[in-house]
Amino acid sequence: MASNTLVTITYSVADAKRRELETMLTGLVERINSQQQAVRCSVYQDDDDASTFIEVYECESPDAFENLEDILDEQTSQEIRRIATDFAQTRPAVMTLRKLA
Repeated sequence: MASNTLVTITYSVADAKRRELETMLTGLVERINSQQQAVRCSVYQDDDDASTFIEVYECESPDAFENLEDILDEQTSQEIRRIATDFAQTRPAVMTLRKLA
């Protein structure tokens, strides 16, 4: 897959919920990557602040990311929504980057 677009989602999580989120993210990433081919997902944790997570989506196009949730199963979609509602302490910051060359 050629990645022409990167989408990053950055958020912080309370220390008390961090382990639960880490466990959930492992299965979530595996399901996202196995259910389709247009988007590849990885999650990173900030070395300086273990409460900060960055989800990185490598996409064929901006539309591939926009359509991702429509393709995923219900459990995966619910877990994605749950990150924003139950884990993220503030509104997640989303950045979309388009490859130029």
